[in-house]
Amino acid sequence: MDLFGSGLSNGAIGAPAWRELPAEARAALMSLMTQLILDHAATTATPPTKEAGHDL
Repeated sequence: MDLFGSGLSNGAIGAPAWRELPAEARAALMSLMTQLILDHAATTATPPTKEAGHDL
């Protein structure tokens, strides 16, 4: 998957190409996307299984 490709077949019409964005905008978008992915991973992670106890 090419997230930053120049092809418009799957892109929004009229949206600027990744390389056309100012460096500050690219950095901000990458930071926001990273945080979104990490937050999603944290909420969908499988909780550790507890070991079955053998209490008497």
